[in-house]
Amino acid sequence: MQFKYPELLWGLLLLLIPILIHLFQLRRFKKTPFTNVKFLKQVVSESRKSSTLKKWLLLITRMMILAALVLAFAQPFFANDTALQEKEIVFYLDDSFSMNAQIENGNLFQNTIQDFIKYAPTDTRFTLFTNKEVFKDVEISEIQNELLYINVSSEQLKIDEIILRGNTFFSKNIGTQKNLVLISDFQQRLGTI
Repeated sequence: MQFKYPELLWGLLLLLIPILIHLFQLRRFKKTPFTNVKFLKQVVSESRKSSTLKKWLLLITRMMILAALVLAFAQPFFANDTALQEKEIVFYLDDSFSMNAQIENGNLFQNTIQDFIKYAPTDTRFTLFTNKEVFKDVEISEIQNELLYINVSSEQLKIDEIILRGNTFFSKNIGTQKNLVLISDFQQRLGTI
């Protein structure tokens, strides 16, 4: 089990409050004026056992409610096995002539590059390859300017060639999760899947 906000678990120290309240209430004595002392001794002995049990149940209930509140605010969750695995990401950016199409707000290829720069993971290292170029084990901040100056080329790879070439950039580690992301218009390529 993991917690979204593990720092809130310090709130479990609040469990000391019901314990302190319980200890101070045990020290307090009440005097009850009563005329028949014999009857009073019998009532006190019977009520003392039930009173002690009630106090312990009240203490346990208070502590459980407080612990449940702290745990609820810490937001526990169970992560998948793959969540803790290392992740490798390889991007393919199609720079063929088909990506040079004009769309309503400019060039498709330039818009794709702008969107990639905008939405690419900023703190993750990845590999990006096109039909001509390869950027291996980089962050987006390192290659941002170079991406803006990439031009379309006449080379065009088929889907199976892209997948084969993309798989060569993954490491040989068995415990890593491998993600290959293809960014293309897939024009005239869907028949080769």
